[in-house]
Amino acid sequence: MILTKSALGISFWDDRVDLLYLKRSFGKTTVVNSLSVPFVYGMKMEEFEMGVSDFVKANRLQRIMPYVALPRRDVILLNIELPVKVEENLSEVIGYELDNYTPFSVDTAYFDFQNLGHTLDGSKVRILLVAIEKSRLKYYHDILKGVGLEPISMEVSSTAIARIIPSDSLTGGKNIVLYVGANICELSFHNEKNMEYSRDFDRPHPKVSLGKEQIADTILKEYRRISPLSVGEHEIGEIKKIIVLGDGTSDEEFLKKISDATGKEAVRVETFKDIDIKDSSGIQFQMAALGCGLRGLNENIAAMNLLPVKVNVDKSSRVLRLTAIILFIFLVSLWGGGIVLRIKKETNTLSQIKEKIMLMERQAIALEKLKKEAIVMEERLPQLNNFSKRRVLFLSVLKELTDVIPSDTYLTMLKYHDNEIEIVGRSVSAVTLLSLLEASPVFKDVEFSATVKRKEVVGGRGSIPFIGEGVYLENFSIKAKLESL
Repeated sequence: MILTKSALGISFWDDRVDLLYLKRSFGKTTVVNSLSVPFVYGMKMEEFEMGVSDFVKANRLQRIMPYVALPRRDVILLNIELPVKVEENLSEVIGYELDNYTPFSVDTAYFDFQNLGHTLDGSKVRILLVAIEKSRLKYYHDILKGVGLEPISMEVSSTAIARIIPSDSLTGGKNIVLYVGANICELSFHNEKNMEYSRDFDRPHPKVSLGKEQIADTILKEYRRISPLSVGEHEIGEIKKIIVLGDGTSDEEFLKKISDATGKEAVRVETFKDIDIKDSSGIQFQMAALGCGLRGLNENIAAMNLLPVKVNVDKSSRVLRLTAIILFIFLVSLWGGGIVLRIKKETNTLSQIKEKIMLMERQAIALEKLKKEAIVMEERLPQLNNFSKRRVLFLSVLKELTDVIPSDTYLTMLKYHDNEIEIVGRSVSAVTLLSLLEASPVFKDVEFSATVKRKEVVGGRGSIPFIGEGVYLENFSIKAKLESL
């Protein structure tokens, strides 16, 4: 029995990276050391090494395989449903269908998933899918290797943070976990075992005097947006409480505002409960790194892992067991050599029979594979038809925008998803643009999705010829739903 065990948890964020060195001895878990340094995606290897190498060397962490959490915004985390008849081959089926649910194909992304069980009518299996672009994951993997760290697991920060919530806080049915980070907030639905749904959104950055009020208002707006929906076939009324995690906004006034507005009990949990902390400087913000470190101490590699090859931490022990088995077989062979000679003929006959059986099994497997491929193609055909319809609708929307938007307006971004669009750009009069879109037969429920900001267009190189010099433009962001076409 191992009395002392160590683990390294690492979490990347939009603006920093956290490293947390944990040790468990005689049942007591201790934070030995921790580090938070500035980080941005695309940082050069030399800059990353400058901030992290000394920490790795000082704590002799080169031989520890860390558990890593990636930023929520770098991955796609969504719920899908598949026919229950493909449940035995979910990995293959999701690989075939990955480009239908994400911007990636199986050739350009890594993915993993959790089976959340069947729908109420039993016809489909519910899946929590996570995917990341291969080049993005490779970047995180390579900069860690540059400081002598070889990750054993790379997951999304959402599942890492969920691991630090005490099990007794998630009992009694469904709960919402609200994470308030430095730049983003996240609403997640949890049962006693798994995270079932996740939605992230920007955390507002108002003046200090209004900070908590606006954060609470933004959270409630997102809560109301999903409250009419049935999430994973569990209505919002089934939610028992809202568990709040974050960076200091969860005081009693903040919790009361959330509780009063949602009608649910809002509580906060003690993140580092029963963990000894030697250096408490900034430690309360390293929740994802703690979740990864606890996963390492418990040797839990069953959760979602985006690494293409999952490392088997028991490899050395298995090699020893295999060596012992081979040695035992060798000794038995020496002792029973005479018996082996007598049954040699029977063994040859048995081998011939097995070869015939294997040939027939391969033929049966090939036939079963063809049947499964046919099932997948049958399921995919309606989705391809639906995709064709969505493309026609998008072209109609694009034409209507071209006709409606005046010449003193230009777009910098157009988002189109299901029955809703969002346009971002600049205009001489954003309010006028709002009324033009509302008057169109194609759009409804037109509204600003961000505060309109005014900005002067300066003349000279880079100016906009068809608008003119010295004109004040308004930055706008508008969203609208689509009427049936």
